[in-house]
Amino acid sequence: MPYENEHSARLKDPKDFDPKSFRRTDGGTIYGTKKVPKTIGIIWAKLKGKSKPKDPPIPQALRFPTKSWTVQKAKKWLKDNNIKYQKFEPAKKKEKQSMLENPAPTNACIFNDNAEVTFAKSDPGQESNSFRIIGYSGGIMKDHWYWGNLALDLKGMKFAKRRTPVLKEHSLNVRIGFSTSQEITDQVIVEGPFLDNDDAQKLKADMQKGFPMEASLFVPPLVVEQIKEGASVKVNGHTMKGPGAVFRQCTIKEVSMCVFGADSNTKSSAHADIGNQRVKFNLIQENNIMAGETETVIEITSVESFAEQYPELHGEVFEAGKTEGLAEGQTAGQKTERDLFAALKETCGDDHELLAQCYGEGKTTAEAMKLRVEKLEQEKTELGKTVTALEKKRKPVDLAATEFADETTPPGGDGDGKDKGNENEEAWKKEFAESEDLRAEYGGNVASYVAFKKADAAGRVRIAHQT
Repeated sequence: MPYENEHSARLKDPKDFDPKSFRRTDGGTIYGTKKVPKTIGIIWAKLKGKSKPKDPPIPQALRFPTKSWTVQKAKKWLKDNNIKYQKFEPAKKKEKQSMLENPAPTNACIFNDNAEVTFAKSDPGQESNSFRIIGYSGGIMKDHWYWGNLALDLKGMKFAKRRTPVLKEHSLNVRIGFSTSQEITDQVIVEGPFLDNDDAQKLKADMQKGFPMEASLFVPPLVVEQIKEGASVKVNGHTMKGPGAVFRQCTIKEVSMCVFGADSNTKSSAHADIGNQRVKFNLIQENNIMAGETETVIEITSVESFAEQYPELHGEVFEAGKTEGLAEGQTAGQKTERDLFAALKETCGDDHELLAQCYGEGKTTAEAMKLRVEKLEQEKTELGKTVTALEKKRKPVDLAATEFADETTPPGGDGDGKDKGNENEEAWKKEFAESEDLRAEYGGNVASYVAFKKADAAGRVRIAHQT
C-alpha cells in the first residue's frame, strides 16, 4: 500500500520475512558494499526460517521521504546504484477532509432555479383551479452559498411520495396544494389543484391578478459528489466546473410557492420550520467514480503526478508497456552485462580473483583499475620487505677471496654458491618489479627473466654481435 509521506521501493516480498524481525534504520550499507544515505530509510528483516539470533537481517525495502526525494530522483538513485526492486510505490497523500460539513444544514437543500409558477390549462371558458410548476430544468446553479456551483443529477432524482405537498414559503402550516401529476425528464414538473383553505385561495387570487410567484424545491441529497477547484464534470448535458457539488442521488420532499424563491447566494431565508434541522448524506470525492454520466477532468502535469493520482491506471499502462518492451529490454540488458564483463576482464588482466570480485560487486572499470593498482603496490611493498630481510641475512663478501677464487668452480657448485644463487634470484625479482622496461620486455613474466639471469650467470648466454 502506498505511504502518505514517502515513496517505497520493495526489494523483497514482506510475506517472505518473520513479521517480528522488522526494523528500520536511516541509511547504512546494504549488500555488503552499497552505501545508502541517511535521507533514505532501510527496512530490515530476517527471512522465515532464518530468524535465529545469529542469522543476519537483510534489506526488505527502501523508503524515500517526500521532503527529500521526488519519484524521479528516487528512481534515478536506484538505477545509478544498480539496485533492483520488485515494486515502486509513489507516496499518496490522504484525501483532505471535505470543505462541506456532513450533515449539512437543511436550508442548504432548498433551491430556486428560476422556477416558475403558472396556472395549469383548463377547459375553454372555465377558470383554472390548478397550478403548474417547473421546479428544475437541469441547469447549473452558480455560486450557491453552501455548495458552490451546484447541479442536481436528473437521473438520480426521485419524488419522496406519489403525491408531493405544495406549501407556501416552505412552511408546514401553510398548505397550498398537492401534486396529481409529477414527472422528472429533462426537467421537474409538478401539477395539481389549489386547496380550498384561505391561504391557498388568497394566493390563487393574487396570481389571477398577475402577482408573480416563484417556486422553490426542498431536495435533500443522499449522495453528493464534490468537485474540487480545477476539475469539471458533465451532468444533465452541461459541463460544470469546480469548486462545487453534484447531487448524484436526491429526493424531492416538497415544493413551495414563494415571493422570491430561495436565493442561492445567501443562506438567509424565511424557512423557519426546517431551518434548524440537518441533512445527512454520503460524500464522494474526485477519486471515486459514480455510475451514470460522470466525466471528471483533472490536469496532469507529469508522469509522476499521473502515477500519484491514478496509481491503478498507471499500473495498467506500465504493465502493458513493460510486456511490449520486455524482449528488447532483456536483450539490451544481456548485452550491457557482456560488455561490462569484457571491460572488467581487460582491466583486471590475469588476476581472476580480482575479476570475480569486481564483477560480483558491480564495480566500474575505473574502480577495478584502482583496486588492481592498489593490489600491485601492496605486492611490490611486500616483495621489497622480503628482499630487505634476505639482504640482512646475507654473509659479507671477502673481495680479496673473490678476486683470487678458483675460476673453474661453477656458480652454485657448493653450499655458499647455493645461498648466493637464492639471494641473486630475489634481487632479480626486485629488479624486475621496479623496472617497467623489463616487465614490458618479458611480457610481465618474472620467471622468464630470472631464468635468463641464471643462464647468464652460468655463462650459458651468448650475445651475437652484428658486423
